[in-house]
Amino acid sequence: MIELKHLLFLTKIDGLGAVRIKRLIDRFGNAAGVFSASVKELSEIENISDKTAKLILKSYGSFSEFESTFEAYIEKAAELGISILSLSDSKYPELLKRIYDPPVILYMRGKYDPALLLNSVGIVGTRKPTDYGRKMAEKFAEELSTAGIAVISGFARGVDTIAHKTVLKNRNSSAITAAVFGCGVDMIYPPENKALYDEMCEKGLLISEYEISAFPDAVNFPKRNRIISGLSLGTIVIESDVDGGALITARTALDQSREVFAVPGYVTSKVSRGTNGLIKNGQAKLTENLDDILVEISNKLTGMKLSGVNGNSVSVQAIPELNGNEKLIYDTFLMTIEPVHIDMISEKSGLNISDSLVTLLNLEFKGVVEQLPGKRFKIKN
Repeated sequence: MIELKHLLFLTKIDGLGAVRIKRLIDRFGNAAGVFSASVKELSEIENISDKTAKLILKSYGSFSEFESTFEAYIEKAAELGISILSLSDSKYPELLKRIYDPPVILYMRGKYDPALLLNSVGIVGTRKPTDYGRKMAEKFAEELSTAGIAVISGFARGVDTIAHKTVLKNRNSSAITAAVFGCGVDMIYPPENKALYDEMCEKGLLISEYEISAFPDAVNFPKRNRIISGLSLGTIVIESDVDGGALITARTALDQSREVFAVPGYVTSKVSRGTNGLIKNGQAKLTENLDDILVEISNKLTGMKLSGVNGNSVSVQAIPELNGNEKLIYDTFLMTIEPVHIDMISEKSGLNISDSLVTLLNLEFKGVVEQLPGKRFKIKN
């Protein structure tokens, strides 16, 4: 709580954004340590000028006044059922932590457990989808959630709303849907989504980097897009014009070295110019079905893996609990669905052939792998 208090105070200082605050914390260990530094030490941080360093230390003079405000703020969060996570919190989403400019504070409302967001894909698109766009948003949201992959979107009108609603009504879903807000998580925007908001609080998850009760501001929405892509292994763009907000999310995903998928549309359709352009320029994979997505992210899934191909059907399965050597051996199969020879298994795992064979035998007993002629092994479907 002490760290959160100092961190929230840092966010209120003019000129300090997520990147600068992260650099300060990386240098001084925690938010409280920033205020114990000298002007010289602070100004040695990249993009922290002497003027900003002095402002940080001068601002700390009002910290005692802020403390009483902070206590009331925490009480309000508790009353609303809002969790507040700092960047250093063990529950902070792992994928988001890896981006260049992760939010230093996240506000969560609804059903949250870090494991729920380990395998996530974003779905974004126009606020005015065609019937085709609606069907595609429903198709991918349903298939992803059925496969156990969380669907991340932005709660906006159109494609975002369709994606969230589809996951919530999917009886076969084994994953949640999460919405990233451009305002406080206690603010309902757009207002016509009140029923969806209430259902998301109960069954889904609402996320924001903006303070409780922060109003929706036009400048917030492009900025929040980096969180949608940052929480996701890949982002699907479904119908967007060349200047659509969904293309901002696609660009942030590319900057974050995440996968970008685009559903092709009619060449005569204005809302397909952006998505078709992504494909044409080689910035996104042309995506027709779930298989196109799973093939690209299978080696990044946690607790799941590509388990088989049947015609055009690609499936994922849960990874069983494994011990040290078993995990080493199992990981040698993650990049392929083809049988692997014992020599290659030994080389990739770092275990000698004798230990590899003993471990493979254990995995056979567990029903995880099967042996084929010629000392070749494959994952058992």
